[in-house]
Amino acid sequence: MIYPALKAIAERLNKSIYGKWGDTINGTGDIVQLNNIANISEEKNDLQNRIIITLIKIEEEASLKNTAFYSRITDRKKEKEVRKFNPPVFLNLYLLVSVTKKNYAESLQLLSDTIVFFQAHKNFQTGFNENEQLPEQKVTLELHDIGFQEAFDMWSSLGSKQIPSVMYKMRLLELVDTHESTPMPVILSSNSTFGEFEGRNKEGVPQINSNSMETVNYRPDNH
Repeated sequence: MIYPALKAIAERLNKSIYGKWGDTINGTGDIVQLNNIANISEEKNDLQNRIIITLIKIEEEASLKNTAFYSRITDRKKEKEVRKFNPPVFLNLYLLVSVTKKNYAESLQLLSDTIVFFQAHKNFQTGFNENEQLPEQKVTLELHDIGFQEAFDMWSSLGSKQIPSVMYKMRLLELVDTHESTPMPVILSSNSTFGEFEGRNKEGVPQINSNSMETVNYRPDNH
């Protein structure tokens, strides 16, 4: 789920950069690559003359951490059933975008082009992944400022000398278990209320279909 989202972003950036620079960048393959910038010091790698996107940190979105699980209520043969779903986890990913061009002036120009691209394209659709049955998602990228000490500590932990780079925060990548549980019969009561999850609004907050809200009480029946 994380990889398809980052891959979609890298491909969009690669298309933009390649359209502007073409074959003037040395090396073979894509200009923009998903890789660990810490490997740049290794002799056998293909990280030179590239724009490298590295996942630095993952955090859970605190405002959505306590999102209640939701259930889909069905009506089969006039008997109410509920299928439990684990709640999705919403993640923020911190991405380090580094330029490894040996020519420093060209590195700065590539970095500028990268920043301009992400300023113009802040929202990305990750696309539907047919092999893994992953739904299309919308994520947002924004510049993330880090202080001098934090930058020093980061590059020290990566074991590399600092190179032209910028940090982005990718907001609200949703990870969810797509496997359904065994349906459980329910009886109506005043204990719990459930409704169908119908996506997120433009701020990324999960939305529940109010028309599907029903009050139910679990009756496990040995499940």
